[in-house]
Amino acid sequence: MDNLLAEAAKLLAANTKLNITYTHHNFQNTEVTDGQLTLTHGNQKHTWCVEEKERITRHRLHKLQLEKIVFSDKKTLIVTTYINEKIAELCRELQIDYLDIAGNAHLNIPPFYIDIRGKKPPQELQIQHARKLTGKAFQPKGMKLVMMLLLKPELVNQPMRVLAEQAEIALGTVKQVLDDLKQLTFVLEKGKKGLVLNEKDLLLTRWLDAYPHNMEAKLEEKLYVPQNIEQLRNAPLDKYGALWGGEVAADAYTHYLTPKTYQIYADTEAHKALLKTFRLRRLRAEETDVNILKIIEPPVGIEKIRGELPGYVAPLLVYAELLNSDDPRNIDTAKRIYHDHLA
Repeated sequence: MDNLLAEAAKLLAANTKLNITYTHHNFQNTEVTDGQLTLTHGNQKHTWCVEEKERITRHRLHKLQLEKIVFSDKKTLIVTTYINEKIAELCRELQIDYLDIAGNAHLNIPPFYIDIRGKKPPQELQIQHARKLTGKAFQPKGMKLVMMLLLKPELVNQPMRVLAEQAEIALGTVKQVLDDLKQLTFVLEKGKKGLVLNEKDLLLTRWLDAYPHNMEAKLEEKLYVPQNIEQLRNAPLDKYGALWGGEVAADAYTHYLTPKTYQIYADTEAHKALLKTFRLRRLRAEETDVNILKIIEPPVGIEKIRGELPGYVAPLLVYAELLNSDDPRNIDTAKRIYHDHLA
């Protein structure tokens, strides 16, 4: 971490041929940020307050906003190891400047506009990242146990048999995941108190990092066109053993979002009941100008992911879905869900 700003500044200077200087703040300094980066060209001089982060995710961007670091009265620059194009696009939409040590950069203070994209991270960084996400805890089966621990932290002290039942995974897998979480210091032994979850917010971040590939992508989904979307929205889905997720659930929890997409969690029996009751038909190829309903199998038994609102999935899954939606409309709503239900 100590070399992030230095390496990124050196690359920026090499790529732009501009005069780039930087200063690090020491840990005793009362400054909020980690340092400053200054760009000088002729008589023009601009300075950014630097936030160093080893990795940047949507969740961390939202936390920066909540802490009012990014949107302070000073221009803020995020410096990180590597920023992928999806996160980079989100930063640009939010008017957040960034640098990484792969060479990607976005700095916008008129008359300067620097936009460097498409640089890949050094191979050693790719290997380190892969290692961090290859532990049992963040593989598909482990993700289910981590999800249950995030939903119900008190489960951490239950017997492994109970954890296996809750996450619907093998007993041996539970032990491997717990060992992994202990090694990563997400689970600590506290003597008579037993086990406790540690750094829950960082655990959430790691789970969210792996969610698109190691949970959402593993769930079977089918697309339908409802005959009457308002009838479906007003129906008590609990009656059918199903739950709203996505934007509809986000609207229910925040009253801040007008849904444009529709997503329901339903197991096999609930799926059949919905098809019959609401006359859902399969979406045809090339059909676009219709309301599309996505029905998804739940990652575990539907009752385990039910939220505090009847008929809606737990806020944790709604938050993950919004962050993974790539729709700028969902950013503010995701922040509200995090602040009200997960922080």
